Amino acid sequence: MTTATMEGTVMRERWSKPSAALHWLAAILIFGLAIAGFLMTDLAPDSSTRLLLSRLHTVGGATLMLLTIARLVVRWRGPAVAPLPVPELHRRGIGVTHALLYAVTFAMGASGFLTGARSAWPDYMLGQLTDAPALETLASRGVHEVLVFVLLGLVLLHIGGVMLQQVRQGGVLRRIMPFLK
Repeated sequence: MTTATMEGTVMRERWSKPSAALHWLAAILIFGLAIAGFLMTDLAPDSSTRLLLSRLHTVGGATLMLLTIARLVVRWRGPAVAPLPVPELHRRGIGVTHALLYAVTFAMGASGFLTGARSAWPDYMLGQLTDAPALETLASRGVHEVLVFVLLGLVLLHIGGVMLQQVRQGGVLRRIMPFLK
């Protein structure tokens, strides 16, 4: 489905199905990872539930990084989506918010990887330790925790912007939800 051209480039009216699917999978993973992260840190270090959540969090984090890379590849290789009919300053704000969402997501992955690499986390994941390693003293773990709140704040800003635009002009949700006509 295409719309008018912009400077000779064919623009789509909505995101492609692969882009939409990757978007929603990433959204689900972000919220799932945040929940797992908050829950696992409140459990006893020797809890089997903590180990399970820790493993899910680690695999989910790696999966989110791969999904984010895939999202960018699909976005760069596919036809562009027509920009929303908003003032230029608003459009720039949308661009900055999206860029920050990607940057913070990658920073989260990097800080999570560094935390694991600089600790006994791999041994814990393999079941070679009975207790979760104490990570609180690692700077990368502190950064990881701060970035969770930054990312969740950006997600809320994104959702708020989408809802505001949907109420004002409509059609925004249809661009990313393939089942909406």
